[in-house]
Amino acid sequence: MACSTIDLLNILGKKWDATILEEIINNEGINFDKLISLNPKIYPKTLNKALSDLIKAGLITKNLSYSNKMKRSEYKTTESGRELDSIFKSLKDNLKCNGQAGTKECRTCEKGPNGNNLRGSYLIKTEKEL
Repeated sequence: MACSTIDLLNILGKKWDATILEEIINNEGINFDKLISLNPKIYPKTLNKALSDLIKAGLITKNLSYSNKMKRSEYKTTESGRELDSIFKSLKDNLKCNGQAGTKECRTCEKGPNGNNLRGSYLIKTEKEL
C-alpha cells in the first residue's frame, strides 16, 4: 500500500469523516449548519475537526462568502473527493443490513453502516440479494 492510501484510510476510518464527505458530495456547497442538521448526533467540535481533516487531505474545499455582513462557509468536494463517490456506492452495494431480508435504507435501520442511527437513503443489499 502506498503512503497516500494509508493516509486516506486513516482519515475515512474515523467515525464521522466518511459520512461527512458523502454528505458534501451529495450536497455541493453545503454549509456547517446544514451538515449538523443532517447529522444531529455529531458535536459541532467533532464536525469542525472532521472538516479540517478532509480539507488537509485535499478531499474538500472551504469557500467563504459574505452576505449582509455575515460570514458564510460552504464546503465543496475536490476532484479527488468526487472520485471517492463511486467507491462509496460500490461499498454500499455489497453491504448487508443487519442480516435482514430485502433491500433496506440503512439510515432507517436501528444501526446504520457505521453503527449510528442516521437519516437518509443508503440502499443496502442483504445476503439473500447478493
